[in-house]
Amino acid sequence: MPNDYFCVLPFFNREIFINNETPCCLLPKNHNIDEVRRDMSNGVRSHWCQKCWKLEDAGIESDRQIKNKSYDFFADENISDVEQKAISGDHSVRMLKITTTNLCNATCATCGSNASSAWGALEKKSGQRYIKTDKTVYDAIEWDKIIFLNLMGGEPFYETETWYVLEKLLSANNTDCFISITTNGSIVPSGSKLDILKRFKKLSINFSIDGTGSVFEYMRYPLSWTKTLENIDSFRNFVYNTSVSCTVSNLNVMYIEETLAWFKQINLPNGFNVVSSPTYFAPSAFPKEIKLLYPDNIFIQDHKPDDELQFYLMLAEVKRQDALKGIDIKNYMPEFYKHIEPYYVEM
Repeated sequence: MPNDYFCVLPFFNREIFINNETPCCLLPKNHNIDEVRRDMSNGVRSHWCQKCWKLEDAGIESDRQIKNKSYDFFADENISDVEQKAISGDHSVRMLKITTTNLCNATCATCGSNASSAWGALEKKSGQRYIKTDKTVYDAIEWDKIIFLNLMGGEPFYETETWYVLEKLLSANNTDCFISITTNGSIVPSGSKLDILKRFKKLSINFSIDGTGSVFEYMRYPLSWTKTLENIDSFRNFVYNTSVSCTVSNLNVMYIEETLAWFKQINLPNGFNVVSSPTYFAPSAFPKEIKLLYPDNIFIQDHKPDDELQFYLMLAEVKRQDALKGIDIKNYMPEFYKHIEPYYVEM
């Protein structure tokens, strides 16, 4: 049996972003990968991996647990044997997460211009309207050895670089690779692009959905909920699997139960991305009196001295975003607005 603190990511994973890379995006930027690996090899709960431990302690499946099970499945190897290989030093990159560019057609509430060209355009940040990873990074990858590829953006189906990466796999004759493409659900490729997707036998589409109905449309403005539902059905006609990644912030945390119920209703397995940066969007950034209304919400943690200040910073950011977009949060999330209104109107 693998120890309770082992994770495949520090040993077999590479995550390539536009300006940096890491074995795991949940690790702090100043992490020591040798220490992480040593802790895991010794059966120690590494202090660098707090984001996963917090979820596991709350009874929620963490990214560590998900990726361990996934690697077991992708590689068709017992995870205990995988751990022994890792400890012995027999490890190399077999899983990839790649963010090709920031090209995107949405201005999501908890996002910014680094990850979305649409935000760069809205904020008139000319240098942030389109940034991308250097293509030479992809040339050094042993594509025939990759068992899992996660493509992210921006919006991958809005970006030509996506097809450049997929062609790398095709050139290596690696059509058995498990591929997950994380999309906002606004685009279904057609023509030759659709033909490329259909060549991969194990293609999974991971939808970024943070709420339903008008909550979705506020969180991922200016996308359409109706169009997203149509596109989910379209993808399900030809892909191997569909799932969802739900970003949890203080904006949507009060809707989380109904969102989870909807995932279950249409059979969309889900994972969570809990916002920690910017801190004013963290799920716990509320005054005490609002937190008391949701004592059983697992994402709203005990009160910290800075939570109320972060809450007011969130309100200021909401006002700024709404002014840029020409919308009003109370028209999209009236239940949430009722809670924040006494603080919101006095600003």
